[in-house]
Amino acid sequence: MSASDPAQLALTLRPTITRLYLALRRRAPRVELTAAQTSALNVLADNGWMRMGELSDRESIRMPTATSVIDGLTKHELVERRPDPADRRAVLVGLTDHGRAVVSQIREERDVVLTSALAALNDEDRAALAAAGPALRALRDRLDETPTQPPSA
Repeated sequence: MSASDPAQLALTLRPTITRLYLALRRRAPRVELTAAQTSALNVLADNGWMRMGELSDRESIRMPTATSVIDGLTKHELVERRPDPADRRAVLVGLTDHGRAVVSQIREERDVVLTSALAALNDEDRAALAAAGPALRALRDRLDETPTQPPSA
């Protein structure tokens, strides 16, 4: 694999990154939460209170879908809505104390699963993954900075 060819590198990395996420999610599931709900929880945990439109943009979903996701999380008492003090017509969404505890538990469970898998690797593979950490964070940051495509109809 050539590091100088971004297209070839993307073809190699994308399926692996996707499968890593799915494998981790399957081994530390939260049965009552969908992938979209878990993603929204993590966005709120990492970024704090935000307007529904901002959540919709960050998740690259339509506003009705974001509303549905938040409705489900509200039913589980993980998220709450409150009026935006800057604009009473707007609504902010954020984690409840219970929501923060659930996010922490999910992250801890996934850390345990990942730690176990990493422990089973040889020193050379762990060293390669450690060396790749900063580059993977930079890639994640670049993807987060890239404007999302509008959701298709």
